[in-house]
Amino acid sequence: MKKRNRITVCLVAGVLILAVSAGAAFGSVSGYSTYKEAVKALALKTDNVTMQGSMKATLDGKEFVSMTGEMAIDGKNKSSHVISSEFGGQKEERYDTIIGNTETWFNADSKYYNEYTYDNDQTAEDSNNLSNNLLGVSADDEMSKRMVNFMEIAADTVMGDLKNNFVQLGKDGDKTQYQIEISKDQVPSLVNAGLSLFAYSMTADEGTDWGVYYEDYRASMLNAYEKLSGNKLSEEFRNGYLREDDTADSAAYDAWCDQNEKQIQKIVEYLSEKDWERQYYDQLDQKQGGIVFVKTDGTSVYYKDYKSYAKANPKMVEDELSSYTGQDMVLKTAQCKFGVDKNGNLTNNTLTATFTTTDQDGKNHELVVTADVTLSNYGTTTVQKLDTGDRTKMPEPDAENSGDVVYSDND
Repeated sequence: MKKRNRITVCLVAGVLILAVSAGAAFGSVSGYSTYKEAVKALALKTDNVTMQGSMKATLDGKEFVSMTGEMAIDGKNKSSHVISSEFGGQKEERYDTIIGNTETWFNADSKYYNEYTYDNDQTAEDSNNLSNNLLGVSADDEMSKRMVNFMEIAADTVMGDLKNNFVQLGKDGDKTQYQIEISKDQVPSLVNAGLSLFAYSMTADEGTDWGVYYEDYRASMLNAYEKLSGNKLSEEFRNGYLREDDTADSAAYDAWCDQNEKQIQKIVEYLSEKDWERQYYDQLDQKQGGIVFVKTDGTSVYYKDYKSYAKANPKMVEDELSSYTGQDMVLKTAQCKFGVDKNGNLTNNTLTATFTTTDQDGKNHELVVTADVTLSNYGTTTVQKLDTGDRTKMPEPDAENSGDVVYSDND
């Protein structure tokens, strides 16, 4: 199964690690505190702001993930537009807006839009538990207080090892710009120790040396059903079922599954009775371990371990985070540029981190992660109603027609 969301989250976490490292590099207490307080205010206090940002990561100069987007926040009203591209140019573009207690969203390549209105009880409950800030947490919440306190102490601790890195670039109107650069020799040992642990844990979690992996599980399942039952499925059903549920138009796929629930359940139950996957696990038992790779047509290939499987099938593991972090990882260089206005609000922030990674074969690679965000319209942002264009509202599943059988006459 794809792990794109996990990778994106981990990359963002890496950027946050960089931010802590760069922020800790301030040789000036006033410069350090300015950045720290601006970030805290943005995350925990700001309830009206407009943001545009981008993030990308490259390995040996080849981009493998990128994201651009914009967000507007006005109290509990929020809107976002995000475009992401991951692994071979697979793109997703999504629009999402919440105004009052109604949320509207759609994916750019969908002919439908979705709308959901929360009832008053839900809205009231959300209001009691969430604050109108960027993170959606209450600054008065005890857990939040302790987390913020921990992060501050952690940053302050790292700061003690770095001196004379803070540079004021100058003023642009009422904005003051700063820059911090860190070389490999200046990176605190604590940061690189954490990165090394992170990389090794990803490798350790990449896969065991005992398991069955599928080229396309859904296609294998449908092919096994046709072979075992003698029933040929319609092309319409196959095409509908073989759309991945993590594609851009996931809402339409979910609706299709609801409408064909009975037929899907029938196939699943039949294959369960036939124990169609047993043959592959029997191979593992006979070999006392290893990896069995099942191709779409049902044939299989045996590998003695996960490393051999990954090397022979690079496309199947291209979204594994360990493919990019390797077995070891150190921060080579880091740069942070940011600006604050006269009120102490963060106006822009650019982060660049260059990592050296070492793969399982001992080869070194260069991983570069960059992030850039601009912030404006503090206190004057207004969230606009989402323009759905010529899209139609996603229809509710038809309970009466749900599960219509589309098998051949052999059924």
